[in-house]
Amino acid sequence: MIFRRLALVTCFLILAVAVAVPAAADGTANFPQSVASGDPTPSSVVLWTRVVDADGAPSDLAVQLVVASDPELIHIVMTRDLAASSEYDGCVKVKVDGLEPYHDYWYQFVATVDTLQVPSPVGHTRTAPDPTVAQPLKFAVVYCEDYVGRYYNSYIKLLAEHGDDIDFVLFLGDYVYETTGDPSFQETSGDRKLVFTDPDQAIALGSGDSSYLAARSLSNYRDLYRTYRSDVMLQRVHERWPMIAIWDDHEFADDSWGDTATYFDGRVDETDPDRKRASEQAYFEYMPIGIGLSGSGTLAIDASILWPNTRIWRDLRFGTLLELALTDYRTYRPDHIVPEDAFPGTVAVDQTTLQALLGGGTFDAVKGSFDPYVNLDLLGAALPILRQTATLIAAQAYQMEDPALGQSGSMARAKMALRGNVSTTYLNALFDAAGLPAPFTPAIQATLPRGLSYLFVGKQTLFSSTGSRYLLLKDSFDVLAAARAAATGGLAENAFGRQQTAWLAGLLTQSPATWKILTSSVMMTPLVLDFTNPVLAGMLPEGFPDVLRTRLLLDADQWDGFPQARDQLLGLAAAAGNTLIVSGDIHATFVTDHHNGVFEFTPPAVSSGTFGELVGKLVASDPTLSQIPGLDALVAQLAGLLQLSTIDNPHVPSDILYGRTDQHGFGLVEVTPSALYLTLEEMPATETLHSLYGNLEGALGLFRTTEFTIRDGQLLPGRQ
Repeated sequence: MIFRRLALVTCFLILAVAVAVPAAADGTANFPQSVASGDPTPSSVVLWTRVVDADGAPSDLAVQLVVASDPELIHIVMTRDLAASSEYDGCVKVKVDGLEPYHDYWYQFVATVDTLQVPSPVGHTRTAPDPTVAQPLKFAVVYCEDYVGRYYNSYIKLLAEHGDDIDFVLFLGDYVYETTGDPSFQETSGDRKLVFTDPDQAIALGSGDSSYLAARSLSNYRDLYRTYRSDVMLQRVHERWPMIAIWDDHEFADDSWGDTATYFDGRVDETDPDRKRASEQAYFEYMPIGIGLSGSGTLAIDASILWPNTRIWRDLRFGTLLELALTDYRTYRPDHIVPEDAFPGTVAVDQTTLQALLGGGTFDAVKGSFDPYVNLDLLGAALPILRQTATLIAAQAYQMEDPALGQSGSMARAKMALRGNVSTTYLNALFDAAGLPAPFTPAIQATLPRGLSYLFVGKQTLFSSTGSRYLLLKDSFDVLAAARAAATGGLAENAFGRQQTAWLAGLLTQSPATWKILTSSVMMTPLVLDFTNPVLAGMLPEGFPDVLRTRLLLDADQWDGFPQARDQLLGLAAAAGNTLIVSGDIHATFVTDHHNGVFEFTPPAVSSGTFGELVGKLVASDPTLSQIPGLDALVAQLAGLLQLSTIDNPHVPSDILYGRTDQHGFGLVEVTPSALYLTLEEMPATETLHSLYGNLEGALGLFRTTEFTIRDGQLLPGRQ
């Protein structure tokens, strides 16, 4: 390996990082995003660049690719004539075949611009081992690299301390963020800004000083990749190692499912297939993955690979030791089980269904924890004044929460909501809010059937992510999810879709590889706060709402929102044996024991606002929670609370063995015949708000290293 002959590789990185400019500056203007490689196999790799005429209008440019077995490009392996097409924003992506297994290659693109030959920076890549060879491997795990207001200081340690010991970089999603400055999680101060060249094509969000834009058009999405890939640290990562990538939500839209976004919490229909296709095209143009290529291995994108025909799930094999399953959680998944516009009073599961689901004896024992309800279609016919009054009150509530509905729209929404089985608890609350006597006394409620309303799952407002995607009552939600799964034959939780699920099951159970790694852009680790635990209950500040003194589910956008499907996947992983789940999205660090020999590794995000920060902002913005003294101090202990809530808890299926919610960084996975070694590199979250690109020594001093070993079905601390 050539890197082993370069004993001063770290010194080279010190120089490269300290000056904070591209290593090969001659082609910077014409190769503004440098070069990249990805999706290595034993005989091929995908190579990428973007070429522009810095002094002219977008045009097609001739490009020659040179691949060599040495960094000086003396020993040429192949050359190929290509074209940078304005149709694809100047991107060049090509699959190079006929390479040697587990071999280092260097490559360069040379563009012809106004008769001049302009070279790109030189990139390095490596092919995968032969499928018959037990080659030990090491790779980095990264995800969530927000650019707006933040710097990629996490990459400094990766670049400075690792060279040829890393075989590839695994990116688990949120490579870009589609917004120009969402105040709920992005920092808009400083020089790290994102500006759309065609802002009129974007989606306007927020209001007043909190206004911002979200990408919608192909031009908007291309702007994201151009901007993010202008970062010198990210360029260095791509120049040094091949990247294997999947997407999560922000490559399209936050908390998205299929071609539907969730910015407006159900106030409008956000289904937008054109936007989904635009986001996918930009991704396939800019990311060095083997999707978006013609039969000849060059860039070609058409409707056959875009929504609804999308497929990024795939597997890559690395010798006899590693099978890498790359999944897609976003494209095929159904809506969240509790819709953002769910009417809180709607009874989602009636008494008959609950009795069948829980068993008669169990239901009778817990009947009092469910919601008394009436059928308003029947009761309204007998007592029309009650239904009419409730409808008027609900219509006023709808108009207050969404003035755009107007009177007629609000009335239509209210009429639709007040049908069928409706919670008398919620109806009483409506009348009480209007200053009217509650129509259902305790004596009446005692005679009514009991069901599960959205109110009893945590949905308290008409349009909200709270009680839908976030902050739900876990025990009630689990019952609702089980009922929906049973009623739909599992489709309500089928996040991977039938075809991907069948592929994954076959891959994990049939792969002969020693280790299987299942990548998931979101966690299977449960995020539960169990305030029924006496230790946690004793930590709650005075004034903490009684309704929240239960088991709280913090994030139903991840696999916690599909509990039956998650359990099935964990069972599949256990049956396959030697399967590690590697996940992202959450902006926090977790190492989790799912039992039966299945573990999950979630390193910290590269730069995106941490989970601790997000929860803190949620508390601060809530009109009730923000008034409770001492709650901010409790949020500061979030990681510890999550661990206490899972260890030896029969109501939570997994144990969090390590957790941090206030760090950035990356992870490393080392694969050997007898063990997996997991390494966490963490730095304080505040250190991403300013650049450390010229301060290598200072940056390296910020990191804390934590190691684990997986051997013989056990997770052990340290390297053993």
